[in-house]
Order: sequence, then structure tokens, then C-alpha cells
Amino acid sequence: MNGSNSILQGSVAHRGWTSVVDPVTKLLMALDLALLSFCFTNLLVEIALVFVALVILLISKAGKSAVHAIEFSSFLIFTMLIIQGLFYSHNQTLLVSVVGIRFYQEGLLYAATMGCRIFVIILATSFFMTTTTVSENSKYLEQVGLSYKAVYVLMSVCYILPEMMANMKKIQMAQRARGINQQKTILEKIKSILPVLVPLVIKTLDQSMERSIALRLRGFNSPHRVTLKSANLYRHEMVNHRGLSLLAIILIGWKLWIIGSKFI
Repeated sequence: MNGSNSILQGSVAHRGWTSVVDPVTKLLMALDLALLSFCFTNLLVEIALVFVALVILLISKAGKSAVHAIEFSSFLIFTMLIIQGLFYSHNQTLLVSVVGIRFYQEGLLYAATMGCRIFVIILATSFFMTTTTVSENSKYLEQVGLSYKAVYVLMSVCYILPEMMANMKKIQMAQRARGINQQKTILEKIKSILPVLVPLVIKTLDQSMERSIALRLRGFNSPHRVTLKSANLYRHEMVNHRGLSLLAIILIGWKLWIIGSKFI
């Protein structure tokens, strides 16, 4: 027994840090980063949080998977900067004028702050998605006492967006192979998303139905179902859970206190 334990400990020591951190700890880390971004309104602090989230993602060697999500959100943030810079309700200080179009400091700062928050959420979510698998999350959540039906619903919601993005890529590649939906400019890329939506939704729903039928055939609803144990050996689970949960509660209370103080 002592020899097998030493072998397990030695294998854990050679694994990356993300493999010895349980999924709930990773999820709480992502949640705390997102809550931190909403607790502060200073742009420099928001930029620092984006940098921290980016470093965590790069250290986990999962940076490439977040590139497409960042590219997609960058267009949204750029549009937000233009709209808020022009039409923000608290605009007073003129920052720059381009061909008679005036951009104000207050609107640009507000849009930049919101954009940093979006980046923090995307980077934190990408870290969780790319460092944990569906099977790992499912096994661990069942082990901590969550119902397997609730686990299935939660995992389906968490992983439906990556699944839809993968399906969209396949549909677009199939359309290009047939000589349609050619994308040369940014405007054409934006317009090409609309024709993809209908087959994308149909394909995603079809995959969900096939998955549901396969689970039923494998006895997913069986009352004698046995929970599989995870082969991973995690470190300091309860300490991480309690510490990060306490931090999340403090951040939520702090934000509620800030909101409530405005009405006093």
C-alpha cells in the first residue's frame, strides 16, 4: 500500500498544476475573477484583472482555445466603444473629434470598463472549459453529492456554447466547399453568420436528442446506477472550496453594500 501511494504521489508531482486542482475549485476561481471585475470601476484595476486572467490561462497552456472567443467579443466591444463614446447619457468631456464626430471621455471609459469585464469573464470561462473535461466534471460533481440528473443538465448548459461554435465551423466549411458563403471582408463575415443560424440550431438540437437517446439506452435513468470514481488525485479540496466560497460571498456582499449605499 505504501508503495502504491508513493507512486501516486510521484505521478501527481509530475503533472501540471491544473490536473491536481479539482473542477469545483477551478469553477470558483473563474467565479471570483468575474466577481472581482464587477466590484471595481477603476479602469486600471480592470486591466490588471484582464492581465491576471490572461496569465492564468497561458500558464495552464490553454490560451489558443480562447482566441476565437476573444475575436468574437472584440467586435462587440469595439461597437460598444463607438456607441457609448457618442451617446452615453453622462457624456460631458470631449476627448477627440474625428471628421466632426465627437467622442466623449465618460462614454469611452464606461465602455472600456465593460469591455474589460467581458474579457475577464471570457478568459476565466475559457480556463475552466479547457482544463476540465465533461467526464471529469460529471464524475467529481456526482462524488460530492449532486444528483446525476442535475449534473447532466449543468454540463449540457456549460458545454453547449463550445459545441455550437464547433458546429458553426463545420457548417461554414461545408458551405465554402460548395462554393457558397465566400467571406472576403469583415462585413461579409458578419453577414455570413445569419444563414448559418438555422442549420446551426437544428444540428445542435439533433445532437442533443441523439445524446439523450444514447443515455437512456445505457441506463442513465436506472435506479441501480453506480457512480464512477475519478482517477485524479486532487489536493486541498475542502480548503480551496471554503476559501474561494468565502471570497465569493465577501465580494457579493461588498457589491451589494456599494449598490445599497447609493440609495442611502
